[in-house]
This record gives sequence, C-alpha cells and structure tokens, in this order.
Amino acid sequence: MNNDKAGKAYWDEIWTGDALPLPVDPRQTNLDNYVNVRFHEFFSKTFEKINPRERLLLEVGCANSFWLPYFSQQFGFKVSGLDYSEIGCEESRKILLNAGVQGEVVCADFFSPPTSLLGAFDVVITFGVVEHFLDTQSCIGALSRFLKPGGLLITIIPNMTGSIGTLEKMINRPVYDIHVPLDSGGLAGMHRLPNLKVLQCGYFLSTHFGVLNLNGLDRKSLNWKIKNIFLKVLFHLSKLVWLYESVFGRWEPNKLFSPYINCIAQKSA
Repeated sequence: MNNDKAGKAYWDEIWTGDALPLPVDPRQTNLDNYVNVRFHEFFSKTFEKINPRERLLLEVGCANSFWLPYFSQQFGFKVSGLDYSEIGCEESRKILLNAGVQGEVVCADFFSPPTSLLGAFDVVITFGVVEHFLDTQSCIGALSRFLKPGGLLITIIPNMTGSIGTLEKMINRPVYDIHVPLDSGGLAGMHRLPNLKVLQCGYFLSTHFGVLNLNGLDRKSLNWKIKNIFLKVLFHLSKLVWLYESVFGRWEPNKLFSPYINCIAQKSA
C-alpha cells in the first residue's frame, strides 16, 4: 500500500495495549460526551430517511471501534467492520462482544477486500481514514465499491487546514505529516466520481482541541509532559465553548476552528 502515509505498523503500535473503550452512549449529556452527542444528532438526521433497522453498515478503518455497537444499538443496523490491523480488529471484536452486539469484523486491506463485501452495504462510514492516502480520490473510489446502488458513503476527517492542523504541526510534526490536508471543498471534490453524488459536505463542530495528539512521542520526556499540559488547557477551553453553546446557542462551524469535516455522498442507483 504505497499510497498509505500512515501504514499498518503505525496503527498496530497505536492500538497495542489500549484499554477497550465503551460504546458511544448519546444519553450521557455531560460535557465530556458533548462531541458524541453532537455526532448522534448528525447521524440521526442523516439516517432519518432510510429506515436503518436491519440495513447493513460497514465501518472501514474499524480498529478499536466504539462506533460499531452504537450504530447497532441506536439505529438497528446490522454492523460489520473492516481494517488491516489484526490488533485493532481483535479489539473491535471484544468491544462488540462486551456490548452484546453481533457483528462481523474482517481483517483485510480495503483496496483488495473479500469479494463477498463488494456491493453489499447500505451505508459505508469512515472516521479518519481517507486523509491518510496520497491518492485520496482512488481511496474514496475503493470505498464506494462496498455500497449497494443508492447506498450512502459517510466520510469524516479531521480538519487539518485550520487551527487543528497548525497546532498539530507545531506539537507533533510526524503525525501531521501522515495526513493529506483537505478543506471542505477539497473533500467534496474527492467524492465527485462517476458513481457518486455529493449530498452535503461541511465543517462540523465549532471547536474540539481534544483531537490533537502526541502519538509517537516519548511519554517520559519533559517535552511530552509540557505539551500534554498545553493540550489539557486547550481541551478545557473547548469545554468552556461547549458550555457556552449549551446555554446560549451554538457557534457556526468554520474552516479556522472546526475539528472535523463531514461528507455524505450517495452511490448511483
């Protein structure tokens, strides 16, 4: 996978030894769960016209996924996951098992997957996958192959073209360098393929500095400790903004401060 800026070894290291996360629960309305509640609103609106119960959903890049049980429990999807990290896949299986949710997790490269997965799903979703590939459009084309005609492709990436990207470059350049920075227009353009129609693409959330990370840096070093304190301060700043939004109304997402870009495209019938 010469196209892959991150690589399997990077992800295997990320998932090794991680504690298993709990599935997303939108009923928890505290500030620590603010982002997940907002994503729940986004998904609820996205799925309101397709009657998701018993439909098939595939998460590509599903390692250590706390979203797969959520899509089953909250919407009734039959869920599957695909990832090339054996370690990450095994963690996802354990998370599904702990949640009492049935689902299949396949360990394979999504550019050369089992043929049984092709054209099989009503929804294909990725969280932070396509921006790691130099040829982003071919990556999205590969993802579209899993969809049934009329199916939805939901692509969620970090907004590395705004303040998040600038800060990540400052505190952890190697992590910034495994991303292809895309703005909203760029991500939408990557989805404009003959078999896909972009339904919507835009910035999501007003702020969330918690997406910044220090992966790969020496946790014992003074440098890491100083940067970690800095990130905690920024995260608390985000929580202050969310508290304000909870009381006075939400700020409009924008390129400078929004942490995510969400794109929804539909495969031709």
